[in-house]
Amino acid sequence: MAKLYKEANKIETETTINVLYSKKILSIYTNKVDLEKRLNKTIGEPKKEYIKGKSILASLWEIPLDDISTINKVILKADIYKS
Repeated sequence: MAKLYKEANKIETETTINVLYSKKILSIYTNKVDLEKRLNKTIGEPKKEYIKGKSILASLWEIPLDDISTINKVILKADIYKS
């Protein structure tokens, strides 16, 4: 079954990337639908999906800092900077 994403209002669209040193993870949160789809395709399912009804409002990925291969995929292939 295909995932159903809900597009956020343009002014409310956000992507947050945090390095959580104490937990040793790279945390990526986004409510930008095309980025959610690219990250799903590039690095796999998110750790958490924020759902309302049947729609996905946002997604969260957590990547261990020692997983250099996956971090490189995010930077090089997911095109996280595309507007």
